[in-house]
Amino acid sequence: MRHDEALRAVQDPAAPPAVLAQVAAEHPDLRPHVAVHPGAYPDLLSWLAAWGDPAVDAALAARGQERADPPRFASPYPPRTVAGPADARQPYAPHVGAAYPTAPRPAGTYPGGVAYAVGPQVAAAHGPQPSAPRRARVTLLAVLAGLVLVLLVALVVFLAATGGTPSAAPAAPTEQGQGASPGTSPAPEEGSAADAPANATPDHGLLAGAGDPAAPVTIEVYVDYMCPVCGHFEEINGPGLAALREAGSVRVVVHPVAILDRYSQGSQYSTRAAAAAALVADRAPDAFQDFHAGLLAGQPQEGTAGLSDEQIADVARAAGAPGDVVAEIADGGASRFAGWVAAATGAATGDPALEGPRGFGTPTVVIDGERWDGDWTDPQALPRAVEGEPV
Repeated sequence: MRHDEALRAVQDPAAPPAVLAQVAAEHPDLRPHVAVHPGAYPDLLSWLAAWGDPAVDAALAARGQERADPPRFASPYPPRTVAGPADARQPYAPHVGAAYPTAPRPAGTYPGGVAYAVGPQVAAAHGPQPSAPRRARVTLLAVLAGLVLVLLVALVVFLAATGGTPSAAPAAPTEQGQGASPGTSPAPEEGSAADAPANATPDHGLLAGAGDPAAPVTIEVYVDYMCPVCGHFEEINGPGLAALREAGSVRVVVHPVAILDRYSQGSQYSTRAAAAAALVADRAPDAFQDFHAGLLAGQPQEGTAGLSDEQIADVARAAGAPGDVVAEIADGGASRFAGWVAAATGAATGDPALEGPRGFGTPTVVIDGERWDGDWTDPQALPRAVEGEPV
């Protein structure tokens, strides 16, 4: 039904109830007019009220007040009588649950003179009438969806604020030379880059044993003492490197870094262990190699607090460090090298030459200044690389 036809229908007091139902279904803006129309039947009024339209509610309220007011005058005409049962005409009074035709009626003309076509009834055209509980559920779901959206936006903002600056390398461990990735280590409270071990190399390395300064090959190994793959590397390659060093074939330099402090429950284990290694290299260089191997052999699992200072001191004692060095580690004295460890970590993670396909990670092996990407899980691969053989 066109809008102009619908408007004429609601203005016509004689419009049939079926026409009013069609107007209400097809033209929501005319529902207030339908609500006050004298031909609107109870089921249609209930259906209109269920939508919760303020304009319709106001119209229904006005209709109820009008019905409640007493008539201003009585009709002077007697009620019309019907001639007989055959011609009886009952006023339209549908009962609850009455069945209405669901197929369109043929076009006709109501008394206003404008053509109209009675379409399906409201219930057939639009399904069950919406109820108050259903509207409440819909409203609740909408509110919950809004809250979820707000939380997602807040999470994105939080991640952007806390993780927007890329770390020195991605956290993507593998077992082929990239066992751990760097994170942001807390700033050390003690020590500085100036507190370097006496025998440290300019690029923050520690000599593994005395070594031979004239050795033809220099092997550098970057490790984090919390890194489980570093422990695996030492188990496979430690004895071979020691043999090559003792034979004078290589000079081994260890670079202890702290990229896994975030995995030690706030104890900064990577920093504390690396600082203890620097202290042993400074005060007891002959015990450094065994201390380094001992830390990797008995390393704690990622996600734990790691070894305490006293337990690290026990490793130093087992490696042959003097009693005063052991006591200093147990008392936390190694923290004076925390600044040097932080500088070493920054230098390693910021050096593009040390980066692999996924950035810098540990263990990383460098042979004569060139990053080595051979298969260190083969115990013969590194010695062959030292000898210049293809691996």
